[in-house]
Amino acid sequence: MLRSLMSGVSGARGHQTFLDVVGNNIANINTVGFKKSNVTFQDLLYQTHRGAMPPVEGRGGVNSLQVGLGVRVAAIETIHTQGNINYVGGDTNVAIQGEGYYVVTDGNNRLFTRGGNFTLDSENKIVQSGTGYRVQGYQMVADPNDPTKFNRSSSLSDISIPIGSKMEARTTTKVGFRCNLDSKAPVVDPATWDPAAWDPYADPPMETPPTASSHKSQIEIFDSLGKGHTLEVLWVRTGQQEDNEWSWVAYLPDAGSPQFVQRGVLTFGPDGKPAAGADVSPGITIDFTSVGAESSDITLDFAGESFDKPPIEGVTQYASPFTTKGYYQDGCAMGVMESFMVTNNGTVMATYDNGQNVPMYRMSLATFVNPSGLTKVGDTVFKESSNSGLARIGVPMEDGAGALIGGALEMSNIDLTEEFTQLILAQRGFQANARVINTSDQVLEEQINIKR
Repeated sequence: MLRSLMSGVSGARGHQTFLDVVGNNIANINTVGFKKSNVTFQDLLYQTHRGAMPPVEGRGGVNSLQVGLGVRVAAIETIHTQGNINYVGGDTNVAIQGEGYYVVTDGNNRLFTRGGNFTLDSENKIVQSGTGYRVQGYQMVADPNDPTKFNRSSSLSDISIPIGSKMEARTTTKVGFRCNLDSKAPVVDPATWDPAAWDPYADPPMETPPTASSHKSQIEIFDSLGKGHTLEVLWVRTGQQEDNEWSWVAYLPDAGSPQFVQRGVLTFGPDGKPAAGADVSPGITIDFTSVGAESSDITLDFAGESFDKPPIEGVTQYASPFTTKGYYQDGCAMGVMESFMVTNNGTVMATYDNGQNVPMYRMSLATFVNPSGLTKVGDTVFKESSNSGLARIGVPMEDGAGALIGGALEMSNIDLTEEFTQLILAQRGFQANARVINTSDQVLEEQINIKR
């Protein structure tokens, strides 16, 4: 039997596999998160008729005499390059920009995918559209010491977004100010206006301080029932000009709010920031029992600490116009969840109708030492293999994982021009090997006919 006949058969079989792979790539040109495959060939084996001989005295060396016996498919590798990202809208659609795979589960097995075409099911869980695989993430838990801060849990769980659920009203405990008091403002004459004697609730109303020496700031705060109240702070330049002293009066000007007045003094250094030893975090207590709520202990923050800023971002005294305003407070009214969004770092942020944005989960991403070693299991998902390495599960934008893009999808990484070129190569390779088989058959026929 001619060896070329079997070599042609192996070549035709290998190029048939080549055609299968290219055809599958082209079929998935519009599959979300699909990763193309590439075929690599390798010669099969050789029959040695004569081994190599080294040079001897007066005679050169001779190379070995070998005849090849065909070809085989050495590898079908998955190419995990970035696919094009298309904006499609929708709160649940998410694309990965960079490394990583979403972690999903079918109830028994942990799987991995780049397809971010997610949706909500009847149990408010985020699942992959078309498969129902549940997306895994880390739940965000409110800090018991500070309900405005959230910590990431240590274990994975199904991501559940309860649209329409309520959040409790939260009483204000801290109010931050980010402003400037004009150092050019003249000192008020205590004979004409005394901050210690001024009563915002006096009837008839008492005269307000001169506009050039004072400024007001307002911010809405909330009681334990979630009712809003306007907190007004009046700043007045007092003492001597060189003292850099400002008196403040805090009160509730709204007619439906309880009467409350508290006073204090804030001094500044020559650098325009609060002086050393100045009371930059005075506490006030407001009795809301007259409106059915609890009394509230509130800290007024003049140093920027409440919103994690340096003192320059708090209350300052520079030779610039007044910019006094309340900047931050941590209370809110009761809210109902209306929608959610996914941020670049994978935080699933719930949006409530009271204006609050609350982190619910951090989506998880898995990275691998050898992504090409992952095993495809269909449905555009992968599973670990002995050659992929164990999944390193973390969150986006940490430890080498990519960023997420909400409202977008990563399409397949297939280049159609390249695939058509590969299709031509596969077709011509198959035709050439078929011609070898045909030619070998004709030679065999001639051998048979020798006897005739």
